Amino acid sequence: MNRHELADTTSLHLAALEAGRNRFFEKSVESLPFRAHLEAVQLDPLPGPSLGAHEVPANTLVGRVDPAYLIYRWKGAQHPTIIYNHGNLERPFDMSSKSKNTFRTVLATGTREIDANLIVVRAPFHRMATKEYLQRMGRIDNFLAMMAVSTALVEQIVFECRQGGCRRILVAGISLGGTVTNLHRTYCNSADLYVPLLAGASQGDTFTLSAYRRLLGKAGRQNPEAVQDLLNFTSEFLRIGDCNVFPLLARYDQYVPLAFQEECYMDRPVRIMERGHITAALAAGLLRQHIVDVLNGQTPGMQDQLSPLPPAQTD
Repeated sequence: MNRHELADTTSLHLAALEAGRNRFFEKSVESLPFRAHLEAVQLDPLPGPSLGAHEVPANTLVGRVDPAYLIYRWKGAQHPTIIYNHGNLERPFDMSSKSKNTFRTVLATGTREIDANLIVVRAPFHRMATKEYLQRMGRIDNFLAMMAVSTALVEQIVFECRQGGCRRILVAGISLGGTVTNLHRTYCNSADLYVPLLAGASQGDTFTLSAYRRLLGKAGRQNPEAVQDLLNFTSEFLRIGDCNVFPLLARYDQYVPLAFQEECYMDRPVRIMERGHITAALAAGLLRQHIVDVLNGQTPGMQDQLSPLPPAQTD
């Protein structure tokens, strides 16, 4: 086991200890499919395109929830727009140095390198305390509603940007947010470019077959097939023929194993980092470089010519 794999397994062990019995899908794996959740989302109208954070309450199959988005920088409709989806348990609006916030480390601190408008979406339940959030995630229908609302909010932001004259929109996200990125491409596909970081379309396999199963609760462990059926969407993802997705995966990722996720990308360009999930997420400069490369049309080779990122300073 190398240091990248060790960082992932150690992190998962500590997360499992902290969670106790408040693990993913501890109580229930009963739910309607993702599409039903997405179709049921009713977002409140988005406010005007002003800088700052905007709450957008939404009605869902599990009740009213609390997504939001932050317009961090707006240079004008003539510039590209990046819409970013954060990872699990991140605080995407907290720009303090101690916050768990990849939007801050990857995009907000690299604004000189990125000639684009910057928007970040906050998923439902992500202003709660960790314990309360994990209690909500004890039911898979809450998890699916969270993913569906994030997808719907991205779609509404894309629509508003188009109405305002934006011609080039890139949707990106890391881990959980990378899955939202792929869900948006699968069910909406209205952006120009998609950059999922450390994510694929086999989310159910991540929970049931990878080292991440340490965080899978009782109901999920008893019925892993239900988790896979509800959360995997590879076949739907592959129906989208547009060559507009440019993933970044990590070779030693124990959260989102490379072998599980490569299948969904088939002959699409994939870039591989020689890191694990944790060490890749910490390499903010490398993640930023990949997004900028895609935005500028400097994409890596196809999957049969895997292209590691060149050495660069880790943020």
